[in-house]
Amino acid sequence: MSLDNLPDEAMDIIARIPQPALIHTAEKCVFVNAAFIKLLDYSRPEQMENRFMGEFIAPWHFSRPRLGRREAAGRKRGGGSIDIEISTMPLYLSEGGIAVFQSLIRDVTQQKNWEGAMLQSEKLTAMGRLAGEIAHEINNPLGGILLYANLIHEDLEPNSQARTNLEKIIKLATRCRIIAKGLLNFGRSSSRTYAPVDLNKTINDMYSLIEDHKILRHVETVFDLDPDLPHLMGDKGQLEQVVLNLMINAGEAMRGQGRLVVTSYFSDEAKTININFEDTGPGIPPEIQARIFEPFFTTKRPGRGTGLGLSITHGIVQRHGGKINVRSLPGKGASFELIFPVNISASGA
Repeated sequence: MSLDNLPDEAMDIIARIPQPALIHTAEKCVFVNAAFIKLLDYSRPEQMENRFMGEFIAPWHFSRPRLGRREAAGRKRGGGSIDIEISTMPLYLSEGGIAVFQSLIRDVTQQKNWEGAMLQSEKLTAMGRLAGEIAHEINNPLGGILLYANLIHEDLEPNSQARTNLEKIIKLATRCRIIAKGLLNFGRSSSRTYAPVDLNKTINDMYSLIEDHKILRHVETVFDLDPDLPHLMGDKGQLEQVVLNLMINAGEAMRGQGRLVVTSYFSDEAKTININFEDTGPGIPPEIQARIFEPFFTTKRPGRGTGLGLSITHGIVQRHGGKINVRSLPGKGASFELIFPVNISASGA
């Protein structure tokens, strides 16, 4: 089948359709309109005509195309793909018989992304309810552990090894309560009863909870904290969760070996509080950097992570009017910068 065998009126109709469209045989592309050429990032019809249809639409069935409407992937020139909806109908030629087919294409990538986001939203809603139930179940026994641990702590000699060990138990149990509190915050709607938060103290407090953990025990941690950093109006528990998540994330990325630099400073020009966590881990590949804040997205092995840590962190930062900048090159570590707008008169600084 060639262009010479196609009726002029058929090609004229396809050419004038604003929607991406083409004429094809069971296997080969015969005629394409300008919209279809643009959709797949080609520049001329000669680049597409007389080529196998599977090069442009996948999956593609050899013997006879599937008639009617179906979903598929549009293969772009140079790699990459988009979600498309293809509607295929037979094109009856004047001499009789079905020799070719006509297909209309619709780009549904944004619709698929929206549907995916809605599904993730439903998952997060269900996870939030489950998280709240789990947190309540964990909080009660943890409260008892901390109560009796502190009672024993009062009876021990100040310099005894047992007292030192018990202090570590209290720290770890307190950390569990913070994690449980983060789960409760995850399942609740945002509270607007904010109070001044000393982020430098938050950083030091959260580090003291996990400095003996294996993921940071052999990590060189350097703090460069601005002593004149203003307080931030926010939810202390949620901001603790942000700091804890980013420290743990850095430690896990470095596999317990490397250097973590935590910096805080106030930008007088931008009127922002900036907190930076920079590690010497393997870095984040460019192709996944745009996805790291998606709920349930994780590059860790099954059972090693839920893909919720950075998603929760991103949500908390946004609720405080801030944003996260990520800078990373493969093999050269990663840097997570938190930027919060601050009202000096309201901060108490």
